[in-house]
Amino acid sequence: MHMKLSNFLCTVNYIIEKSSKLKNKYTTEALAPVEFVRIFCQNEKEYEELSTEVQQLGTVVERTQSGYTYLLDKPLSTSASSLRVVKVRKPDSQRLERGDADYNTDYRIFKEKYLNKPGFEQVKRYTFEMLRLSDRDIDVLASFSDIPKSKVLGIKQ
Repeated sequence: MHMKLSNFLCTVNYIIEKSSKLKNKYTTEALAPVEFVRIFCQNEKEYEELSTEVQQLGTVVERTQSGYTYLLDKPLSTSASSLRVVKVRKPDSQRLERGDADYNTDYRIFKEKYLNKPGFEQVKRYTFEMLRLSDRDIDVLASFSDIPKSKVLGIKQ
């Protein structure tokens, strides 16, 4: 069981490490804490394995067509602060990256500063908007949402 559990933890840590490097390369938000991580599963087998692992660590707090979001019973200690919210996404041919980490910032100020900068894309959804940062040489994304995911889900941090 430890082997399987470490696969989930290794994946989360990989996404945060790469995403933090991306964030620090393009922004001055080095101290922005990680709020939320999305794992983009590369195939059905990985989706099943990671879903089974995360179910041992927390409970489902959001169900979407693309996968489930979990609130971890115990925060994971990561290089970018502690983490309580993780989404395991189903395989998607449009999402070839390994994953995405969402960072807390003062979104209004952040957006003013970075909206039209290279690498940033504004994404508007029904209930929120965010700036998504990508670099074709880095296999993860960094996101900066106007509303923290924990607040959307009503989770006390």
